[in-house]
Parts: sequence; C-alpha cells; structure tokens
Amino acid sequence: MKPPARLAACLAALALLATPALGAEAAFDYSVELTVPEAQRSMLETHLDLYRWRGAERMDETQLRRLTRLAPGQVRDFLATEGFYTPKIEAALEERDGRWVVRLEVEPGEPVRVTGFELRVTGAFDDGSAANRARLEKMRADWPLRAGAVFRHAEWEAAKRGALRGLLLERHPAAAIAESRATVDPEARTVALKVALDSGPAFTFGALEIEGLERYPASLVERLNPIRPGEPYSQAKLLELQTRLQDSLYFAWATVEVEADPDRPLDVPVRVTVTENPSKRLGFGIGFSTDTGPRGQVEYRDLNFLDRAWRLSGTLKLEGKRQSLGGELHFPLTEAGYRDSLQALTERTDIEGEVTEKLVLGARRSRVLGRDETAYGMRYFLERQGLAGATGERRSALVPSWSWIRRDVDNLLYPTRGYILNLQADAAAKALLSDRDFLRGYGRAVWFHPFSERDQVILRGELGAVAAGGRDGIPSDFLFRTGGDQTVRGYAYQSLGVREGDAIVGGRWLALASAEYVRWFTPQWGAAVFVDAGDAADAAGDLDPALGYGLGARWKSPVGPLNLDVAYGQESERLRLHFSVGFSF
Repeated sequence: MKPPARLAACLAALALLATPALGAEAAFDYSVELTVPEAQRSMLETHLDLYRWRGAERMDETQLRRLTRLAPGQVRDFLATEGFYTPKIEAALEERDGRWVVRLEVEPGEPVRVTGFELRVTGAFDDGSAANRARLEKMRADWPLRAGAVFRHAEWEAAKRGALRGLLLERHPAAAIAESRATVDPEARTVALKVALDSGPAFTFGALEIEGLERYPASLVERLNPIRPGEPYSQAKLLELQTRLQDSLYFAWATVEVEADPDRPLDVPVRVTVTENPSKRLGFGIGFSTDTGPRGQVEYRDLNFLDRAWRLSGTLKLEGKRQSLGGELHFPLTEAGYRDSLQALTERTDIEGEVTEKLVLGARRSRVLGRDETAYGMRYFLERQGLAGATGERRSALVPSWSWIRRDVDNLLYPTRGYILNLQADAAAKALLSDRDFLRGYGRAVWFHPFSERDQVILRGELGAVAAGGRDGIPSDFLFRTGGDQTVRGYAYQSLGVREGDAIVGGRWLALASAEYVRWFTPQWGAAVFVDAGDAADAAGDLDPALGYGLGARWKSPVGPLNLDVAYGQESERLRLHFSVGFSF
C-alpha cells in the first residue's frame, strides 16, 4: 500500500536532509513547467515541494524523481482545499540540453458545491425559549456556505467558527463544536454539511474582583462598571468595561475577563486587572495655528486630588490672538453615569479689532448614553470689551446652558460614513445677575458619505440665532462670528461678522454651509476640493454669505485627519492657507 501523499512528502524531505552534501560541487538545478489556470497557480507555486526544494544543496536526481512522483498527490491535496476533488494531473521528468525539466499539467475540473447544511445546538441553549429559537434562526440565516456555494476548506472552517462565536459572545462562553462533518461526493461534485454545537451551561456574571489598585479607590472602577451581578454573560459588556477603564485617564492598561468553567457557570466573578497611571503630570507643548498663530502651552494634571480620585487640571495657553489660564476639577463618574465638573477661566483675545478680557466660572454635568452625549451647565461671565475705532463695554451674565450631541459615525477618528448633530441652547435674564435678557439657539450638522473605498463627500451646515432686543450686554461667547480653518475657508479667523468702528464683532444670526469632496490616492494620503459659504449678522435679512473655495491635501495622522488647504475668498479677493487637524465635533 502506498503511503498518503503528505506522509510521502515528509519522507522525501527527510531523505533530502539525510543525503550527504556534495562538497564543492555545484548545487543540483532544474526547472518546473506548470500548466494550470491562473487562479490556482500561486497556491501551487507557493506550497509544492518541487518549488520549495529547488536549489537545495542536498538535492540530486534521485530526490527529484521522488518529488516528481509525489507531486500529483500534493496537487490533489491542495486543490481539494479549494473545492476541486476530481482534477486531472500529469507529471513527467525529462532532460533537455543537459538540464532537468519537470512538466506538470493540471486541470482542476469542476469544483464541489454545497447542496445543503444542517446546524443544530444542544446544551442549555436548547431550552425551547422563543429567544433562543430566534437566535438559532439567525445563526442559520447568517451561515455563509449556502446551497450552490463552492466548498472551500478555509471558508468551511470560518463558517464553523462564526456559528460558534454567536454562542461564545452571549451567555455561553464554554460552548464548543461537538460535531462537524462534510460529506463529499466527488463524482456528483456535491457536499452536504453538518454542524452540531454544544452550548454548555448558561453563564451569569458575579461581583468584581479588582487587582492592581494602589492610588485609587475601588469605587472608581465600580462606578465605571456596566455589569450587574446576576445578569447573563456578555462579552460586549466585558469589552465595554475594559474600554471605560482605558479611556478614564486613571489607568495605563486594563484587562477584564471571567473564567469559563462549565462546572461553575453562575455568578462568575469578573476579574479586573489594572495598571495605574501616575497621578501627577506636568506637560509642555508648542504649536501653530493658521487661525490664532503660534502657541505655547503648559499643562498640569493631578488624577488623585485630595486623595479622592478627583481630576484637577490647569492649563496656561499663549497664542498669537488668544491667551488664557484655566482650571477644571472633574469628579468621579456617579453610579447613574453622570460626569460632574467645575471650571474657571480667564482669557484675553485680540481678534479683528475686538479685544476682550473675561472671567468665566462654571459647573457642568454630562452623560453619555450610546451615541448620545447630553450636558447641562451654569456659567457666570464677566467680560470687558475694547474696540478699535469705537467704544467698548462691560458685560456680565449668568447663563444656564444645554447641549446635545449625537455621533453616529463608523469611526470617531476617521469618519467615512454617518452623521454628527449638535444642538445648543443658552439663556440669561436681568433678574438673575445678567445685563440683558436673551435666548440663544445653535445647531450644527456634519454628514459623511462614501461613494467608494477611495471617494467621500462631507457636507456641513450651521445655524444660530439670539433672541434679544440688541447685542449690547451679551458676552461675546453667545454672539456669532465666522471665518477660518474649520468654518469658511478663504477668510481670516472670525473676520465675518458685524462691523463696528474699525472692528468686526459678533452678531445675533449665523448661517453657514460647506461641501467637500475627498479622494484618497493611498490609504494615508488624499486630496480634497471644497466650497464654503457663511456669514454672521445682526438681523436675518442682513446675512450675505461670503464664498470661499479651494484645494487641500489630506493625511491620516495618528491623531486624526491632517488638513492643509489653500482657499480663495471671493469677498476678500485673496488666497489663504489653512491648517487643521481632525474634525470639530
């Protein structure tokens, strides 16, 4: 009885290694003439021993004849993995002009195709519940090797893993493949598939077991935990907790796991292992913006202020058009998922002839639920305004605020599909420490749509309005100006607004629209064409959108898309260079 092709190939390889070297003689050489369809050529040239051993020092005529005899069996094995079970193969060895030539002719024939499949699940999953019946129907509907599909070994293995994954991710982390069978009829070129999965027991979560905490209290991890003891096992919940820990700034590294012991499926402890970040850090930075000029920055951070896991941060920022000193105190996440913080800021700006000096004190509460982030706050503004060619004023306001953001995009760092919505509302009243009654509303939308893997369009729009008898007494943060890197390109930063004296100040109305087309020539580099239009004014009828358009380069940097744009402002009649990183969400 002849040995199987793979065993024979292994014996041939051992024989090659055992053959004495030929010393100083030249290495035995030969060529292979392979006739085969292009779809199978690369696989055979990569894996056939005739190719792999060519040029080996221990190769000789005897070993070449052996490999030639074994080649048809190897070809059959490789083609079978791609669904070809009845190939025609001819192998011959001949000598031409003193050189050995192996001639290998392969006709794969027709592939074997799937006639049907059977998928069943035993174990605790098979409890007759409507929910599990629906899950099983979905697993069968998602099975990729449908009737008529070519039977390929790699796809068969992937299909089994995919079916098993549906159990492993939800409730059954100890699930396994109990039986898998592919019954092939080479003559009829058909295959019937059968898979049986054993779900094992249904698991439930237990309490947290936390390792690695030294500086911070266990309550910090517990408040980030979305898992409740007794609820069904879900790998998505484990990943959510791990992501929250890694995004919290307190930890450099975190893992979350359970032990899937089928003998102990209930109240399984959730093991959390963390590596803490240093609590204090002092950082320095420099940069440049085409909006506000050169920038220097000093930042201090303490993640464990007063040993209570309060996050204290302070930032001194010096820019060409803006200088600021601010601090924030963030409290740990509440059990209901709220993030509370206090802020203080003093800032001076000198933009388009308007000089403002302000002090802001505030408190904020925010919460993220899925794609939505909602925030409420209260801020007190005290501002002094100076104008070139006109008289400035002092302003004060106590402003309650509301903000809602929905981020429904495929990737927050490099969005290619989806949309982002942002709505804001602010109010002030003379009866509550404010110089003027006003109500402000603002909305922003960005839509991303891919036409292909390389082509994308980005549409953006902004609308804003302030309901008040005039703009006097309203702090500049609640009025509108536009123009600059991520608003209307082709114009200087906040240069579109209301003229007062020799300065441009904010108005009570804003309208802006933008369209951009991006073409990615490589995975990292692309180019864009765009057109922007926008204006700010004191009355809706005075809005006269300024047009800007141009070309840009795009690079997918580690911190988001880097944009370098050259834009022409139709109203300003000049070209401007704009540089920005990422998207303003």
